[in-house]
Amino acid sequence: MTTAEIRSTGNRLGGWLRPIGIGLLAIVVVVAGGVAVWRLVRHYHDSVALSGRSADTTPVSVTIAGNALAIPANMIRTGRQRRGGAAERVDLLLDWPDLNGYSAEDAEPFRNGSPIAPLIYVSIVAADSALDSTGRLEPVYSRFFTGDPVRGPSGLTGRLLSEDSGYRGEQIFYQPGVKQPFVARCIATATPEVPATCLRDVQIAPRLSMLYRFDRFYLGDWQEMEGKLRDLALRLLAPR
Repeated sequence: MTTAEIRSTGNRLGGWLRPIGIGLLAIVVVVAGGVAVWRLVRHYHDSVALSGRSADTTPVSVTIAGNALAIPANMIRTGRQRRGGAAERVDLLLDWPDLNGYSAEDAEPFRNGSPIAPLIYVSIVAADSALDSTGRLEPVYSRFFTGDPVRGPSGLTGRLLSEDSGYRGEQIFYQPGVKQPFVARCIATATPEVPATCLRDVQIAPRLSMLYRFDRFYLGDWQEMEGKLRDLALRLLAPR
């Protein structure tokens, strides 16, 4: 794992884990890329789903890295970020497969404490690297593949990452044989402490990235998920 990628991962995880506190954030920066990160990331499903929720659908104007967005307030995870204005990131919580924010009528997914609750955590952030998940496949991840390829869901191929890679206990799932493949980094084996979570980030505009996290239970939906999230990003970036 490169120094730049560690820094990038630490910065991005910092926003996701801010509710946990600055002390844990310092730990994340140190262990970014290893399975210890996921022991902290798991808290991100604990109580945050309902914390600070709002059913208000009024668009909130946010500017990130010079890109203007208009995001329904009920998609935004925290009240602080619903104030709008210039920001380094905005964090969203959406149900799956509809990609709606919280509402009183459809609150059940947000109340579900299970690791496989149908929720997707999304962060729209200022991009601090030229490489997204797809761009890291060959120059970064492939250097640490170990063992034989495994068949993943819906046409994906899975490869374990070596223990000395900084990604111990993690697995890459990617779309083989295409120029710009889908690539996600997942926990290889779920435990009671760490659910089998997947992470992916994509560049959606100049200097702007969308990171999304979901349980590996939904990895078979990757094509629909990727398409719907990209469409959503375009709508948020083109407010009327």
